Amino acid sequence: MITAATAALFAASITLLTSDPTIADSSATAPPAPATPAAGVQSGVFLSYNVDKSGTSVTIEHAGHPTAIALARDAVTRERAAGDQWHVTSLASLQPGEPVSLQLTPDGVAHGIDAEYQIVSTRLIVHKNDSIITSSGDVYTLTGKAAQSQTPLDLGTYLLLRVDPQTNRAFDLAASTQPFAAAGNANKITVTFVVSVPVNTPPSDVIYLSSNTTNWSPNGVRMSPLTGNRWTAALALPAGSSLQYKYTRGSWSTDERNAAGIEIANRSLSVVKSGAAQAIKDTVARWADLPS
Repeated sequence: MITAATAALFAASITLLTSDPTIADSSATAPPAPATPAAGVQSGVFLSYNVDKSGTSVTIEHAGHPTAIALARDAVTRERAAGDQWHVTSLASLQPGEPVSLQLTPDGVAHGIDAEYQIVSTRLIVHKNDSIITSSGDVYTLTGKAAQSQTPLDLGTYLLLRVDPQTNRAFDLAASTQPFAAAGNANKITVTFVVSVPVNTPPSDVIYLSSNTTNWSPNGVRMSPLTGNRWTAALALPAGSSLQYKYTRGSWSTDERNAAGIEIANRSLSVVKSGAAQAIKDTVARWADLPS
């Protein structure tokens, strides 16, 4: 049972933690970013991503420094909870504070991003400032989306956290008065999309899949090029769910249209209820900014 006395004891502990001057203030201004990293794997914490005419880049915090790293056109972003299968996801789905590892080419360009975190199901003992103590005795620092929640957390609240296991920083938090179902029970289907695009598609452009799962961001899921003017992406989607989506070249001014250049309705997909995989083949008739 969680008692007021227990909470008071933990509150004293958290006061010591939050008042310790040796604990770094994550809100302090970071020093200038270091030089472009060499080839290999660079780990850090995801901060943001940017898309402009020069391409796509991601900014991570590494060794206390924000570092912007260019992303290759065919880069793949993967995500998983520790112990689960990897699934392809989009940059838009990554959360600030999420731990990531970037695979870099010799010139410092990222050709892959892996985001791996730990899921923690627990109960709240103490919530003070951006720190919490849970029923297991573990202390977590709230960051990113988890720190932005304005909802008061009461003693005994059930918590479902997504955590960086190296730092015990929780970047995502869900709270409930009832226990959460065991994480990872939902059956996922790997859906592979292959789309054929018009022959006049600029060779330097990247094709994206925009959908209701990425809040209709026009550059939601970066696809990978195949031969024959085709692009592909694989998503892990809940069995039996539905998806609405469209293809773009990174913006709504360059999205797909019908052969006459008229805007089309959202594409729709019903994910199968059983099995391990599903394949989808589509064709883009024309782009909004290009002739047929």
